[in-house]
Amino acid sequence: MNTYRKTAVIVGVLFIIGTVSGILSGVVTGPIMAEATYPLNVAASETPWIAGTLLIALMGLSLAMMPVLLYPLLKQHNHVLALGAVLFRGAIEAISYAIMVISMLLMATMSEMSLPSGAAEAASLQTLGSMLTAAKDWTEMWGALVFSIGALMVYAAFYQARLVPRWLSAWGLLGGVLYFAANLVSMFGAQHVAPDIAAGIGQLMIPLALQEMVFAVWLIVKGFNPPATAALPARKLALEV
Repeated sequence: MNTYRKTAVIVGVLFIIGTVSGILSGVVTGPIMAEATYPLNVAASETPWIAGTLLIALMGLSLAMMPVLLYPLLKQHNHVLALGAVLFRGAIEAISYAIMVISMLLMATMSEMSLPSGAAEAASLQTLGSMLTAAKDWTEMWGALVFSIGALMVYAAFYQARLVPRWLSAWGLLGGVLYFAANLVSMFGAQHVAPDIAAGIGQLMIPLALQEMVFAVWLIVKGFNPPATAALPARKLALEV
């Protein structure tokens, strides 16, 4: 297995790990966030909450590694897009996930503090909890915008380089625009809550979610287009001259 083939498989696996981790996190933390007493109820379900938080950390780490691994390949076609992908879908997105994780861990601590507290303290902690929830939602929406920009850069580079079929890259470009729109509209919404992919405007995020799974499977099964990778050494030499 050559270097390009290994890179394709690893990137595909990272896509799947990141997506599955995000889905599982929603499964274990969703019921907690749906309760009327959220976020004060987090301490009563601390184990699944911490597990969900760790899954978000895993998702962020997996997805942030992807553009780093692709950089040596993509920079030979478009250095600006390759570097932009590392910046937006790597560094800045990773920071966003880190802030989300810290916010969720602080919710667990705040919820534990509310257990022995009186009514006045509980009210203050509820306010603090609401602020942490807002911080998580704002960070999630901001991270989604950054993610969308990074995705557009990745798929634009793939489209130019023809490393995968162009219909697959074009699907990613369209999905990135819709994903960006869904979160931008939610930012300016009345409640400023991160969109739910299963309802309302959040359904605009479905095309990119599906595309990234197809993209991941394609990379694992097919890899990069051989004609595109075969031309890379000559292309690199020409650029150096």
